[in-house]
Amino acid sequence: MMKKSMLMLAAMIAALPVMAIPYAGYLYPAGIKAGSTVRVLVGGQTLYGVQGGVISGKGVRVKKAVVVPGFPNVPGSQHRYLVKWMQGIENGNPAKPALPEQKVVDEWRKCRWWDQLDQLDTLELSLVARGLFVRRNALQQTPSLRQMVILDIEADANAEPGVRELRLYGARGVSAPKLFFVDKCDHYQEPLYTPPYKKTPGTVQVKAVPAVVNGQIMPGETDSYIVNLKGSTDYTFILTGRRFQPFIGDAVPGHFQPVIRIIDPEGKEVAFADDEYFLPDPVMRFKSRKAGDYLLQVRDNLYRGRQDFVYRVAMVPGTVKYKNSGRSFTEYDEVSESEAKARNLYVGRPVVINGTLAKSGERDVFRFKGKRGMKFAAHLAARRDGSPLDGVLTLIAPNGKVIKQLDDTAKELNVGEVLQQTDPELGMTLPQDGVYKIALTALNGDGGKDYRYRLRLGVEEMDFNVFTVRSMCNIAPRGSGRVNVKIERIAGFKGDIRIYGDKRFVPEQIIKGDKKDYSLVLRNPAKSFTRPQNITIFAEAEINGRKVRKAVVPADIFNQAFAYDHLLPVRYFCIGTRRGGGRRAVKKKPTAAVKAPAKSAPANAPAKAPAKAPAKK
Repeated sequence: MMKKSMLMLAAMIAALPVMAIPYAGYLYPAGIKAGSTVRVLVGGQTLYGVQGGVISGKGVRVKKAVVVPGFPNVPGSQHRYLVKWMQGIENGNPAKPALPEQKVVDEWRKCRWWDQLDQLDTLELSLVARGLFVRRNALQQTPSLRQMVILDIEADANAEPGVRELRLYGARGVSAPKLFFVDKCDHYQEPLYTPPYKKTPGTVQVKAVPAVVNGQIMPGETDSYIVNLKGSTDYTFILTGRRFQPFIGDAVPGHFQPVIRIIDPEGKEVAFADDEYFLPDPVMRFKSRKAGDYLLQVRDNLYRGRQDFVYRVAMVPGTVKYKNSGRSFTEYDEVSESEAKARNLYVGRPVVINGTLAKSGERDVFRFKGKRGMKFAAHLAARRDGSPLDGVLTLIAPNGKVIKQLDDTAKELNVGEVLQQTDPELGMTLPQDGVYKIALTALNGDGGKDYRYRLRLGVEEMDFNVFTVRSMCNIAPRGSGRVNVKIERIAGFKGDIRIYGDKRFVPEQIIKGDKKDYSLVLRNPAKSFTRPQNITIFAEAEINGRKVRKAVVPADIFNQAFAYDHLLPVRYFCIGTRRGGGRRAVKKKPTAAVKAPAKSAPANAPAKAPAKAPAKK
């Protein structure tokens, strides 16, 4: 009986998922000035074994990775010894203090950095001090942010400004990416943790704009900076905070909600911002009253805080206009709003209207010729492209009767950073021949130059999209692994989808018709441990006699406020190499669909090994 139980236990352990996918929860600071170096603190989980990082684009690189050891609780005598030594280092005397009696020393806790305080730099000493003096509150600790790595990053002077993606890699593979900015202007950072025995530094002073300030918001904290501004000048302060971690699973409302304000030299509030239309990250536009030192303040709207409430404020002279991507439906013929209003549209082939609800209460109406039995569809792209428009579509029959009206359209997959699916997708079989009207209004009657939209009108067309639920797959050398994908089937498409790519990484496989979840088999052809490799996976299907080919969208799945799953697309899909054994590569090309779990795991959860051949630890 005992032997049988032990065998069952061994089988259960073997069937457990391969653990230890490195997870980066935040980068601080999350940016660098071109032509400089910076030490970036990364907080996350399963970071032991991290050896470096990779950054998308050219001209920026990770030179070194230092894993921060865990700091255990420290006995009183050891605490006093370490503090005395650190005070000596601060005063220019790095020699170790005299040790107490051996019996006391024998009871001290072990920590690698505690034995080499005189070899640590300013950031490392600050982390040690924080571990010694900050009382740990179990209710506020976040296990997924507990481990830390320090990255030494350098940027070339000609590195292109903009946003990059940074991934960690090491013995356990590669992590999902985090955003990292490159700028041409100077960077400022709030002071490091200051222990009680050291004088608290003054408020950070920004000497000139343009500039970037970087910070972290902890519970109840308000960060302040002194910024020197010119008189009678327009400025724009752009805060990026929620975008660094768009969805947080264990916090309500499920993301950082930053607010920002500026106070003039006389103590009067000049401007305040807590969002940018529907976007939680605020943009503050204002005109300075006179030259002098202004006070910039940043906090969470609910006075919450934790390590991944990281932010940056880009301060630039002038007024930066609101941006709308306008990237949807670019594959169809496009007409302007004025052209579309001037004639009856032919919608036998889809057409896209590019327009704007330019003023409050505006109602845009378009006419099209319809046939009885036509499967007509009107799809609005506004919020998904960054427009503040919350649109309402109304379909009017040739006799002037409203036959359908639609506000929001829920989808099975939440893709992107938008919190609510407010773009309506109206579809129906037309009841008669004649000239129909489709009217677009704003739900709350709002309007303005930023309320842009793209409206697709035409016959309903089948289509599909494939998204990964992780943007990486960590596989042992010459091994194989799996990544789950979600299939979005549009307008009732139920055909087979062929998956293929570089044969070294992606064996050809078929997703059978009507499947919405699938587990892709991937390979790692590397002979030994190596840096991550970006790959492209393709999906192809036949729809109404034509072949439709598109790239599988690399994405990571995140949970918002304990309830909602969101897929966040990223630039690349990565094959990471992990040390240790793994199951052998698949020799035979699979042709049948492999049943995936009913619900995908979050991006920072361990990947599940195949049941028949579990990966070895």
